[in-house]
Amino acid sequence: MSASFAPATVVSMFERLLPRQVSPPEPSSARAHAFYVGVGLPSNCSAKGEFNTLAQSLQEAAARPLIYQTLREQAVAGNVDALNDLGWLFLNGKYWRADHGLAHRLFRQAAQQGCARAHYNLAQQYYFGKGLDISYSQVARFYEQAFELGLADAAALLGDLYEEELCLEDHQQVDWQPDHDVAYDWYCRGADAGDIRCRFEIGTRMLNGAGIERDVEAGKYWLELAAAAGNSEAAEELAFFHSNDGLTQRYLFWRDQAVALGSGAALVMKASDQRRQLAEQETLNAACSTGD
Repeated sequence: MSASFAPATVVSMFERLLPRQVSPPEPSSARAHAFYVGVGLPSNCSAKGEFNTLAQSLQEAAARPLIYQTLREQAVAGNVDALNDLGWLFLNGKYWRADHGLAHRLFRQAAQQGCARAHYNLAQQYYFGKGLDISYSQVARFYEQAFELGLADAAALLGDLYEEELCLEDHQQVDWQPDHDVAYDWYCRGADAGDIRCRFEIGTRMLNGAGIERDVEAGKYWLELAAAAGNSEAAEELAFFHSNDGLTQRYLFWRDQAVALGSGAALVMKASDQRRQLAEQETLNAACSTGD
């Protein structure tokens, strides 16, 4: 990803806003983050969390002050990826103390420079209410902008958002109304853009006629694309579909593909098939012995 740079006025603003040094995370925050990196996306990471070299480099506490100074210098110089990365770090508070207000300003500035991940991170901040009131309309707005800037993964989250039924405490009011038709449209847009989970979502709906007119061939097409790209749920869905045909080559292929991709359900199916085959063989052997 080629880095872009913020205007000079922004540079001087972040020279003032960014602290010279960062404080260790709050003990409660450190415990909460012991087993996960946090929400949102740094600039060098896919939406599925792969290749997060920034998080890897921050595992050593002794390295964090130097990493922060490097990122700070880059952000003050106007590097948009550094603005987004610092926002992500201040948002989550795993490696140093969180500052949600500063994170928001960093994301806003990076987003104004066209950073898709900054739009994604603003959506996440509004969704989880980190330093802000929860606002699903803002979540949708920023996910949509992230998608338009090329982050195809945002389409699946938009689909999920439009399908989400709110269960909030104390009758909290949120500016949102689920819309399953809009959700499906976003899954379709994501599938067309190559997002694997969106392809699974529309494939399983088409295959089963869930909320839409059933189209078995189209459903299998999208599920096969998703499964071929490594989606275990899609391979599992195809195995379940073909299981009605008996131990056919198609069923066995997708069952074993799902197992290879880590599907526990497909592993149970395989064990059940093996037990049934063993029982059938024992029955056959017993019949042959009786015949003799």
